[in-house]
Amino acid sequence: MVKQKISAVIVAGGKGRRMGGNIPKQFIKINNIPIIIRTLLHFEKSGKIDNIILILPKKWKKKGINLLKKYSIKKVFEIADAGRTRQASVYNGLIALKKQNPDIVVIHDGARPFITDRMIQATCEGAKKYGAVSDVIKLRDTVFEKKKKRILDRKNIVRLQTPQAFRFALILNTHIRARKKKKWGFPDDSSLLLSYGSKTAFIEGDRRNIKITDREDLKLARAIAQSFGSRKL
Repeated sequence: MVKQKISAVIVAGGKGRRMGGNIPKQFIKINNIPIIIRTLLHFEKSGKIDNIILILPKKWKKKGINLLKKYSIKKVFEIADAGRTRQASVYNGLIALKKQNPDIVVIHDGARPFITDRMIQATCEGAKKYGAVSDVIKLRDTVFEKKKKRILDRKNIVRLQTPQAFRFALILNTHIRARKKKKWGFPDDSSLLLSYGSKTAFIEGDRRNIKITDREDLKLARAIAQSFGSRKL
């Protein structure tokens, strides 16, 4: 059986306005390792991932290149420019990936550094089987819809995380369709795909796989890093 080629697109195009400070959040360090490097190292070490497209703000590409060298990350073959929205950034990454023409692409937020090898493997296998897959977390809290003044059944609601994985041609063509229609507001790639009538499978994520957005998240991230004990990441 021919091995399918799997690429990753790591989205780190944010400017970190909610975090404050002088540098984007993806370059902030947790236990002396930048967040983006923590994320990339999981994909670098994964036996499932063949190569990586990294997406960064244009003015921070040089810093990104220096960090890749410092931490010996060799799977990143190109740094694509961030767009005005996350959706635009992913589109730029997918277009840059066309020359590699992978079978599967894993799309992951660079600000989620606590991804595990299990999650990478599961999303890759899920995409091979179903064509599209997303990590999700079940809700524990009661959910109240204010406008309609009703409590929703949380058994029917999940929180989407990344990684999300897709057959490359499927997600690329869906992005192209959305771009032609000037639909820019999708917060992640599974929601984009679902809006065009395609199906996606859901697999269990990890509550530690948080997206670091503000200072409170950063405090939690440092606590999670400590909880990993002897594991460096």
